[in-house]
Amino acid sequence: MEFICRLGRAWKPEVIQVKRVGGQTNRNFVVTYREKKFFVRLPWESANIVDRTIEGKNILALAGNKKLRHVLPRHLLYILKKKNILAPASKERFGVPDGTMMSEFLEGSEFTLRHFKQRRYQIALAKVLAAFHGSGAKFVNSYNVFQDEIRKYRVKAMRYSLEKFFSKKIMAELLTIEKEAEQHLQKNPQGVPSHNDIIFQNILVSKNGTLRLLDFEYAGLNKKGGIFYDLGYVFRDSFFNPPQMSQEVFGRFLTAADMAYKRKLDRTQIYWSVIAALLVGIWWGVLRYFSVPKKEREYFRAYVQRGIEGVLYLRPFDGKNVK
Repeated sequence: MEFICRLGRAWKPEVIQVKRVGGQTNRNFVVTYREKKFFVRLPWESANIVDRTIEGKNILALAGNKKLRHVLPRHLLYILKKKNILAPASKERFGVPDGTMMSEFLEGSEFTLRHFKQRRYQIALAKVLAAFHGSGAKFVNSYNVFQDEIRKYRVKAMRYSLEKFFSKKIMAELLTIEKEAEQHLQKNPQGVPSHNDIIFQNILVSKNGTLRLLDFEYAGLNKKGGIFYDLGYVFRDSFFNPPQMSQEVFGRFLTAADMAYKRKLDRTQIYWSVIAALLVGIWWGVLRYFSVPKKEREYFRAYVQRGIEGVLYLRPFDGKNVK
């Protein structure tokens, strides 16, 4: 509450209403002041996982991109070194952590598998992702899932005792699969503006049925997988957060994506992207396990186990069996 009250000059505990909402990595809130609602994010600061300077500059790039105004919320505040970088002329200072962010609150609901199974939402999501990838957003960073997430998280995670998560045999198998995925995913030297965290929690269904993308912590110019990584991520998250979607349902989404991108998309690249994204979740889950209170650890232990099962399930895939 103390940090939240520092974001508005008139915000005091007795005049605002604060509601905690979602968030696996950060602390997210809906703040109501004089009947107007705002979304506020206070960042997770441990483990130095996200570069807030890069994220802030990318938020600036998104805020100035006219092609994306219909698929993103309007960002009002992003704090770096106590300044709101979205208002560079302002002299106001904020005593809150770097990465603290505020945006307009959009009325709607979290995207769910129930939505995703409906054809109209599959088409809508495919169009939103195609718009994002084709936006030309001038992100300041390149993104390579193996360098920027998998290896970074794995190295940090291996400082801990991992016997509770998997055997030495499984560990070796995960390392082999990581190498295979890196070899199979194509390089894209120019990079594609990508979200790189397309979980359903980061998709909002507005009251009129349109979709908005949220949370750009991992956005960047994707140079290893390109558009396929975001598309694969749609399937990836269901392994970690049941109910798990079927390959048949995911396949129908990919036919909608073919139409949105106006070409037949490479299924092999998409499925190797799913595997890469699962590896991210496994190592991220291990780090989260060791950073949360003991009462929350069982959730992340099970989370990691579901990711391992997903990787081993998808590894035999050769791409030729999916239309």
